[in-house]
Amino acid sequence: MTEFQTRIHEAFQQAQTRAASRAREFEQEARKVLETLGDRAQAELRTLLQNAAKGSREQIAALGTELEKLGKKLQDIAARSAVKADGNGAAKPGDTPAPN
Repeated sequence: MTEFQTRIHEAFQQAQTRAASRAREFEQEARKVLETLGDRAQAELRTLLQNAAKGSREQIAALGTELEKLGKKLQDIAARSAVKADGNGAAKPGDTPAPN
């Protein structure tokens, strides 16, 4: 019976190791995607700010409102990813710098 338990334990450890490895790969890929999206968002923000400089007061106010909404959404996403990361041990909230 102990040989059977040993084999089950080893199989479980191997499966756990493979799953952890796959999770790390997935996390790395997700970080790359988020970094790319962040770069695109910064470029889009620059464009919006350049256009706002040429716009009317109403347009600038509307842009400010939209940027505030975007900021809140990004904060929500960051908070959810921090909670998920705490739950699975793959990453911690302090692993990446906070956006400015």
